[in-house]
Amino acid sequence: MHDCQKFREDWVPGTAEGPVDCKECRRFCEEAGAILRAVASAAPPIPEFPEEYWNGLDRQLHAMLIRENASRSSHAYWKWPALAAAAAIAVVVALGTIRPAPPIEPQIKIVEDHIQGLDPMVVAFLERSELFLRNFTKIEPSYMADVDDSEARAKQSLMEIGEKKKLAGNFAPVRITLDEYENVLREIKNLDSSEELTDLQTRILASGLIANMKAYQPQVMLVRQR
Repeated sequence: MHDCQKFREDWVPGTAEGPVDCKECRRFCEEAGAILRAVASAAPPIPEFPEEYWNGLDRQLHAMLIRENASRSSHAYWKWPALAAAAAIAVVVALGTIRPAPPIEPQIKIVEDHIQGLDPMVVAFLERSELFLRNFTKIEPSYMADVDDSEARAKQSLMEIGEKKKLAGNFAPVRITLDEYENVLREIKNLDSSEELTDLQTRILASGLIANMKAYQPQVMLVRQR
């Protein structure tokens, strides 16, 4: 079974297996690849340095990522994996150059107007939930370990969703989406047979719930450099 989240995590360091049939993962690769190419084209060539230099650079980058991860944990939410990958590579490029590159205008744009005022924890929850449902709809009935894991994750999400609905505030469409998702989570938690699994997967794909979750996340737009 294709795991969207694992594929995207493996794609960043280049260890993901390909090609992939998942449309959303292909779009992720295209958008993230465009971001990385924009970063690479904006920086001057990295000169040759001795091995000791790169060892020191690796230690600096490792320490920085540890601090960043700790900061993320304290805020209890993640923010856009594609941009995080681009930022990490941008740091390597910046630290590895002798002279700082002249400032350039960004070639990407994050559109958040449609979710202005929506709590970031709700946005992060929708992002995780979207990936969870995409993975769930691809589970084969014979993969009992994946079914059991999905039931456990559904139980955990049910414990969180009440708070997320409160945080959604005046975003009525988001609350409606979360209500629908809550019903789906209850069905996942109480699955009793392979027939129920297949029926639920079909109904999820036909309902548009995954698309609704995607609609209330930041959108990445590529813009031409002026």
